[in-house]
Amino acid sequence: MLPEKVKFNQKTTIGLDMGLTHFLITSKSVKVNNPRPLKQQLKRLKHEQRKLSRKQKGSNNHNKQQINLSKIHERIRNIREDFQHKLSKSIVCENQAIAIEKLNIKGMLRNHNLAQSISDVGWAGFIDCTCGEG
Repeated sequence: MLPEKVKFNQKTTIGLDMGLTHFLITSKSVKVNNPRPLKQQLKRLKHEQRKLSRKQKGSNNHNKQQINLSKIHERIRNIREDFQHKLSKSIVCENQAIAIEKLNIKGMLRNHNLAQSISDVGWAGFIDCTCGEG
């Protein structure tokens, strides 16, 4: 037996428009700023990558530097995931129905001018969190 259809109204439905300057803008005109974790850590990341390139491959110092570099990447990932999970949980708890703008993220990443910014935003991970796929 199928469950009964739930009727949605404007109070329980929200639309999400993804963007680069603002992470998303809701249909209720709420703008959520983008934390930009990669951009925050980029200077430190470049510095550590330069240090790694000067180390001899296979040496203990090279291995230690690789660990330092991976810790920075992990921190970037953790900041992004934390932001996405907190935002998606609040959106899902407050609304009955969610409409998300469908984006061709793979196609947008082919534009080398925007690829880093788009990757830094992390739309795909957010959509997975919100839709319950991740």
